[in-house]
Amino acid sequence: MPLVKHKPFDGLDRRFRGNLARSAWSLCVGAGVSFGLVPTWQELTRRVVNESFGSAYDDAGFEDLVKATRWSLDALLQGAANNLTLTGKPDEAFGELLESELYSDLLTQADAGGLKECLSDALNNPRWLRKEEILQLTDFFEKSHGGSTLVNLSRSLAEAKEAKKGPQAIINFNADTLLFALLDLFLIRAHAAKVGKWEHPSFAFVRTLRGIDGLPAGATPIFHCHGAVSPSPSGRLTKAKRRDAREHLVFTEADYLNIAGNVATWAQSLFLFHAQSSRLLIVGHSLSDPNIRKWLAWSLRSSLEEMAAVSTASEFTARHIWVARRPKETDQRRIQEISLLHLGVRVCWVDDWGQIGDVFDNLLALKSAP
Repeated sequence: MPLVKHKPFDGLDRRFRGNLARSAWSLCVGAGVSFGLVPTWQELTRRVVNESFGSAYDDAGFEDLVKATRWSLDALLQGAANNLTLTGKPDEAFGELLESELYSDLLTQADAGGLKECLSDALNNPRWLRKEEILQLTDFFEKSHGGSTLVNLSRSLAEAKEAKKGPQAIINFNADTLLFALLDLFLIRAHAAKVGKWEHPSFAFVRTLRGIDGLPAGATPIFHCHGAVSPSPSGRLTKAKRRDAREHLVFTEADYLNIAGNVATWAQSLFLFHAQSSRLLIVGHSLSDPNIRKWLAWSLRSSLEEMAAVSTASEFTARHIWVARRPKETDQRRIQEISLLHLGVRVCWVDDWGQIGDVFDNLLALKSAP
């Protein structure tokens, strides 16, 4: 059976310019891409636990709770969901609590500029907004979060799509709907500047919330394989309805156990198809999720068997790339690199997440070489 080579690389190394552009690839995004716009996984769990149990854990106190119990965050979220049920709350209470805590910070920021209603609507459907609202909202994101991974990633994906070097699909494990909203808002604004009049372009990216949604023609699907939560629409449009898939959320321990014990979930089928038919660029994931690691291992096993059937090569380079921040300690870096070989993943190191746009430029050769 062939072996996987240990071949990490620097995301800005010009020797890897165009590395992804030469083959079909898919983007896999996790919670890290929304850092700075929505709470971290642990902070969200702290807020949900406090609200459900009426507790008052601060950051340090909640960290102590996590260490004392040695429970995962999804187990603590499960406890919060259980308590809502025990105290007589309706079934939808947990989803409503997640919605509130997920978006509260960002909506408060937007409200300071009179944009709360615009943002709430955009996270459901950016095309509900008028010209002035789109201009104001894109300016808000550029001014307040222009250096964030999400905004830089959105710019790069728009450029890649325009250059016909974009991903086959985006597999989104996040509950928030920010990526699609930002992409569509920026693309609407760019299209208007290009054609010299205000009009909506054809969809370049389409949010896909369920398997029954099907695949869009000509647009890149953004698969929310762990469900999605959008904030309540502002109510300014009488026919506007919330667009999300909170019934498919994977937040609690029960949700994760259901996926782990089911061989036919939409998330698993999606991930395995793209992992086996294209290269994955993984951004914003810690790669600690056991389901994702399992699927990567299965995909590698299949690839190794196919390689052995058609080639006599004794080793090959991993197909999939994980973008990660470079640790200061050399030992930690090497341990992380080698601990992913059995998953068929090589590491692309960055020194700062502000480099993500330059990494995309390099791997996809989006701009002319200097």
